[in-house]
Amino acid sequence: MYFDLKNEKLDWDYIFEKKRELRENAKKGIYPSQCEGCFELTERDWDNEDYISHLTAGHIIKCNSRCVYCPTGRIKEWHNTEQEYDIKPIIEELTNKNLLRYNGSLRFVGGEPTLIKEFDWLVDLFSNHNVPEIYVPTSGIRLSKSLCNALEKVESAAIVTSVDAGSKETFEKIKGTKFYNLVLKNLKTYLKHSKKKDYVISKFILLPNYNDTTEEIDKWLASCKKMGLIEVQFDAEHSVSSSTECENKKYINRTLKMLEYAEKSAQKYNIKVTSFLAFMNRAKAIYNKQVEQFNAIQDTVYDNLLLINDEELNSKVQNGEFSPKRRVKVEYNKQNKNRILMLLRLGFDFDLILNEFIIDKDILEILKTSNSTLTSQNPFIKLFSQILYSF
Repeated sequence: MYFDLKNEKLDWDYIFEKKRELRENAKKGIYPSQCEGCFELTERDWDNEDYISHLTAGHIIKCNSRCVYCPTGRIKEWHNTEQEYDIKPIIEELTNKNLLRYNGSLRFVGGEPTLIKEFDWLVDLFSNHNVPEIYVPTSGIRLSKSLCNALEKVESAAIVTSVDAGSKETFEKIKGTKFYNLVLKNLKTYLKHSKKKDYVISKFILLPNYNDTTEEIDKWLASCKKMGLIEVQFDAEHSVSSSTECENKKYINRTLKMLEYAEKSAQKYNIKVTSFLAFMNRAKAIYNKQVEQFNAIQDTVYDNLLLINDEELNSKVQNGEFSPKRRVKVEYNKQNKNRILMLLRLGFDFDLILNEFIIDKDILEILKTSNSTLTSQNPFIKLFSQILYSF
C-alpha cells in the first residue's frame, strides 16, 4: 500500500485492517508466488497486535552529492527540489494513538537522509526511547550531532557512506562534489562516537572505467585503515550487479575479479569485508541446495486439487503436504479459473491445457508470476497461444 498525501490524515484503521489481512493470509501459506524459496524468509512467532515498531523514512529528491550512478540525480525536475510533506505529524499521531513502539528500528533511505527536515528530530526521538537499531546510509558531507549522540547511546546504531574512491580526483568524478577530505574527516568523527567500531562503515561501489582498478582499491583501503575503520562494504554498480543481460555485460567478469581482489586485499589491513560477492555466493549456495532438494523429489502433478474445498486446501498447504515443485496440470476454463488463481497465490506452478483459443489477462499474470507453461493437444492453439502470451 502507499498513499499520496496532500495534508490529509492517514486512516490507521484501514491500514491495520489491510495488515491483518496480509498476516492471516501468510499464516495460511498464502503469499505471492515470487516469494517461494526466497532465502530471506525467516520463521518466527506471529504477533497479532496492531502497532508499528519498524519505521523507514526517506526521500529521493534532496541530496548534497550527484553520483554518476544515481538515477534520480539525473532527473533535473526531481533533484534537489523541496520536501513537500511533513513526517512529524504522522509520528505524533502514531504516538498519541499508542501505535508506535520503540522495540524495533529506525532506518533511512535516500537521497541524503540528513537533509530530511525532521532527520535530527527523528534520530533524537528514537534514541531517547532506546530503540535497539538505527541505520543511516549517508553521503557523510553533513555531520549530524544527533547521529553522533545516537552512535553513543543506541545498541546497534550504524552508518554506511559510499566513498567509492581512494583519491580526491576519483571521488570528484564519481560523486560530483569536492568534499572528499570533509567526508573522511566526518567518518572519523562518527567513528569516535560509535559504541561499536564496526558499525561505521565505508562503502566502495565498483564502477567500470571510474574506479575498477587495483590501485584505486588499495589506496581506498589504506585510507580506511588510517581512519581506524574496521569494516567495509563492496558492491557493483547496479547495471552490472542486477542483470547478466545488462549493457555493461563485458565488464561483469572484470567486476567480479576486482571484488575478489578487494576481499583478499582487505585481509592485509585486518579489515572485515561484507560485499556483493559474498551476498551472491550465499544466494548461489542456497539456490544450489534447493535445486538438489527439487531433483531428489519426483515431479508431482496434483490433479485432485480442483476437487477439494478451500479450507482443506489451505490446511494441506500449511501442513506442508506438497513437494517443493507444487505443480498442477489442469485445463484452463471458466469453471477452473478461480481455483487456479487461488493456487497461484499459494505458490503453485501450472501446466495449463488450452482446448480452445482464449484471450485472458489472467493467463498472462499466471505466466509472469510463476514457472508455468501453456500446452494444447491442438498444435495450432498451442502455437498461437504461446505467441500471444510471450513476454
